[in-house]
Amino acid sequence: MKRTQKIALAFITAISVGAMAASYATGMGMGPDGGCAMAGMKGKKMANPDQIDSHLAKMKKDLNISTEQEAAWSAFAQTIRQQRTEMVSAMQQRMQRAASTQAAKPAPDRVGEHLQFMKQRVAGLEAMASAMNQLYAVLTPQQKEKLDARFGQEMRM
Repeated sequence: MKRTQKIALAFITAISVGAMAASYATGMGMGPDGGCAMAGMKGKKMANPDQIDSHLAKMKKDLNISTEQEAAWSAFAQTIRQQRTEMVSAMQQRMQRAASTQAAKPAPDRVGEHLQFMKQRVAGLEAMASAMNQLYAVLTPQQKEKLDARFGQEMRM
């Protein structure tokens, strides 16, 4: 298995395990009063696009992206931004639905909705992995080393 695929797989696994742990710790994703476990988070902080932009700008600077690599970098950065936006939107929709309808739904329906949400996340992570592979292909060995060492810490979604 290629190193990039291993990194992507580890990233997907970490996200999945974290989401599952949070779900079980709060009663299958439910927070206080039957609401979403994410309800305690500040919506503005979660949706702040400046945060992802600052991470991307720092990463671009650290990698010292050349003009020849700019197209691959732009595609990667756009994918990251798009996935962040989609994830935040899906979480907010889920919180709104959960606040009003989750308590009345049977457990299998709630699990089914959680499964659909996780499938959306997997599809998003697959898009990110594809963009990462395209960027990785044009990086120098030194840039790859930096990206390998720092990606997980800098690109929290």
